[in-house]
Amino acid sequence: MIGVADAIKAESLPLKALWDAKASGEVLGQSDLPATFAEKYQQPAAGIRRTSLNLLLKNKVLEEGIEVREGWGLVDIQEHDDSVTATFSNGESVTGSFLIGCDGIKSAARMILQKQRGIEEGAPSFTGLTQTAFLSETPEPLRDLAAMRNWYGDGTHVIAYPVGPKTTSWALTQRETKEREETWRPFTPDEMKAQQDALCKLLEGWDDSIIQGVKSSERIIKFGLFDCDELKPEQWYSKRCVLVGDAAHPTSPHLGQGANQAMEDCYHLSSALPDLSSSKDFESSIAALGSISDIFRPFAETRQPRTSVLVKGARALGEKRVAIGAERGKERDEAVAQSYQGGAVAIVEKFEGLLSQPFN
Repeated sequence: MIGVADAIKAESLPLKALWDAKASGEVLGQSDLPATFAEKYQQPAAGIRRTSLNLLLKNKVLEEGIEVREGWGLVDIQEHDDSVTATFSNGESVTGSFLIGCDGIKSAARMILQKQRGIEEGAPSFTGLTQTAFLSETPEPLRDLAAMRNWYGDGTHVIAYPVGPKTTSWALTQRETKEREETWRPFTPDEMKAQQDALCKLLEGWDDSIIQGVKSSERIIKFGLFDCDELKPEQWYSKRCVLVGDAAHPTSPHLGQGANQAMEDCYHLSSALPDLSSSKDFESSIAALGSISDIFRPFAETRQPRTSVLVKGARALGEKRVAIGAERGKERDEAVAQSYQGGAVAIVEKFEGLLSQPFN
């Protein structure tokens, strides 16, 4: 996050604890591990609104003199010996030395590149889980400790964490066997009251702080969680194109690693690319590099194994969180409580695996 870390910290609220509980609020475990992150990793763990992060990044890009073209839909890619041309739905085309496809789980870049290899990928597949996300004023019971909080119920899981001094972000995950895309959208102001009432009914008997959050929610959006088939390293790149982020390795949100792994991709790819900022003849310097795929290959071979493990881990965690039935729910709750035992070694190891990269 070059150039925006200070702005993120100024807008957010550093996490100080992890806190897990049953739906009722009965505590399963608590740890102050996040309070150690700033010293250990040189930056704190901090939540921020996605829209705020996007705006900070966009403004930083513009400050650096990089052009941003919004609303351009990619429809074709043509690779040449010394360049690549991208064509867009507005009829415009742009030619450059190489192309980085970072256009999300429904990536047009991925679809085009795989099709050129003779691979017809289907649409992302529905996992059977949905999330309902919203922001609210931080409820009074949660204001004394900036924590990432999880509540576990029968077939339903709720996570909450602060994204500012007075604001909390919430996400409710539940099973929904049928795809109903017509309900997966932001709810209009006229629909908000009915949706709040429906959530309160669903969460009857849960910790009252969640109900407070629902009732004071500013905006509610519901969406399905999807998966794509895993790509092999050699499918991440071509002669002059490379995929990063969800375009290469889309993940469910249960480990909180979607944006994080995209940023790890950026670190590794920028490290692999030569620094030509001082070059007086940029095009000649690019031409002298030879095969750009020789840069993309080790990048993909480094990143694919790690992202593959995290994608599978996120799927497994999502399934565990929404366990159905008293017996499976009891097993899950006991496993969560056990993870906090013995100095929370299991949790420490989990976060070390997530956060120690890309610098180690």
